[in-house]
Amino acid sequence: MRVIIGASVLTACLVGAIAVQAQQQAPPAGGGQRPGGAAPQAPKNLQVLPKDWTIQQVSAFMRNFTVGLGVQCAYCHAGTPQDRALDDKKEKLVARKMITMMMAINDTYLKDVGEPIAAVAPAAPGAPPAPPPMKVTCYTCHRGTTKPLTAPAPGGGGHQTRLQASGSRLQ
Repeated sequence: MRVIIGASVLTACLVGAIAVQAQQQAPPAGGGQRPGGAAPQAPKNLQVLPKDWTIQQVSAFMRNFTVGLGVQCAYCHAGTPQDRALDDKKEKLVARKMITMMMAINDTYLKDVGEPIAAVAPAAPGAPPAPPPMKVTCYTCHRGTTKPLTAPAPGGGGHQTRLQASGSRLQ
């Protein structure tokens, strides 16, 4: 159960962050083409993320790993930026499972729980749709570390410690 929640959180973090960053990024000048008229390269080896996502959407989504887990690209990816599609590291395979779990938590288990999340602004004409907003993200569990805590730190912490320090008593 803890592993499932942690993975879902990671996925939600990634998907939610990508949605926000994809909305904030203006489309490149020239209709997404590179200087000289060459079209931008499509992402390769997408197995969990939508296959119609652009390099910019995937990159924005991946940047959320930096915040959610406190890591850089080399944590999951081997080699140079041109090698990002390779599946040479265990961490990348684990991240895919976590993304899948996070999407399932948001799409299935939290669909009708709590307040609805505000809808994402519509994508520009011709642009792929933005991912749906997420209630659970990778940051929800990971809080900037690669291994989320599954129990309070030794010596207490959290709400109980703050109440005791203030002189209040738990009922």
